[in-house]
Amino acid sequence: MLAENHRQAAEDLEYAPLSLQTDPRSARLAIEGAWAAGQHWIAFGCQTKHQRHQESHSRLGTFLRSQGEKEVAEWWDEMERIRQGGLYGGGTDHERVQRAFQLLQNIHTWASQ
Repeated sequence: MLAENHRQAAEDLEYAPLSLQTDPRSARLAIEGAWAAGQHWIAFGCQTKHQRHQESHSRLGTFLRSQGEKEVAEWWDEMERIRQGGLYGGGTDHERVQRAFQLLQNIHTWASQ
């Protein structure tokens, strides 16, 4: 995917979960949407900053560290933990949803600078 396509995907994915973040029954979807948007923002940011990106979320933190993006890698690793807890466990409380969106905002800001 080209950088602009990742940006558009990130914007699309970011939009819908915003309305879900206050509905407790939609917490899993909200977290998943924030995670997916974050992955696309990272791809966009890496492509525009480093002229390369990784399509897969597998070992994305390692890839980011190899590009000198330690802080973004830490945000991503935390987002992965929140996603796993939300999708596969019981980690769907309001605080985790809000943290996922805070991490998404951090990633979005980094990618857009």
